[in-house]
Amino acid sequence: MSIIDEVRKEEKKHHKKMCVVCGKTAEYCMRGLPENTYCRDCAKDYFKLLGYLDKF
Repeated sequence: MSIIDEVRKEEKKHHKKMCVVCGKTAEYCMRGLPENTYCRDCAKDYFKLLGYLDKF
């Protein structure tokens, strides 16, 4: 099972969004793709500018 599948499985259990990279509580998602969620640290690492993402 991939990490993304594991994160989605855990989200369903806890009813909160989790980062698809590290599994921490997510604060951001990609615009138009709410299932791709990221914590603040991973969002900064991968996207550099948080303005490209939507905040929950």
